[in-house]
Order: sequence, then C-alpha cells, then structure tokens
Amino acid sequence: MHDGLGPEGSYYEAKAREEERARRRKMDAAYPTLITVLYLVLGFGFGLWHPGWLIFLTIPLHYMHFDSRWDQLTNPVMVTLIYLAMGCFFNLWHPGWLIFLIVPLARKLR
Repeated sequence: MHDGLGPEGSYYEAKAREEERARRRKMDAAYPTLITVLYLVLGFGFGLWHPGWLIFLTIPLHYMHFDSRWDQLTNPVMVTLIYLAMGCFFNLWHPGWLIFLIVPLARKLR
C-alpha cells in the first residue's frame, strides 16, 4: 500500500505509519474513560442508568479488529448487545433470542 508520501518504504511513509499508530494508542487508552463519563452523564443527567449500562459492551468491540462488516455484525459480543437492546428498548426478549442462531451459522458460512 503506497500513499504517495514518497518512495515506497521511505522515511516519510514509516513516520506517517508510526504517527497513526501513536494516535490509535491514545484513542485506545482513552476509550474506556470516555464510555464511563458518557455512562455517568446518561445516569446523572437523564436517569438512564438501566439502559445506559449497555454502552459498556462497546468497549470490547472497540478493541476487536474485524476483516469485514459481516464479521463485526456476527461477533458474539455484538449479537449480545443487539439482543439486549432489542429486549430493553422494545421488549422483544422472546423472538429476540433467535438472533443468537446467527453466530454458529455465520461461522459455518465463512
């Protein structure tokens, strides 16, 4: 992959990659703190303690790297988050459990 910063494998290209990695590391370190602050704002500001805790499930998703959007949507953590959101917000606990069937099916189709 060449981004036009100079000859492939050049100092500038390596420096750009390292700066991107450093930026990503800072975001990775700050993400749980950001989610905690958001949860406290939802709780104290709007009284949304109960459904607000669902945002903590985005923390493991933030650290996972997926090859495709399909892999992201069929990840067990994402499927659990979708199931809990369907149940908490729309009271679809009964038909919602069927979404868990997508995990083994997606693994088989891959």
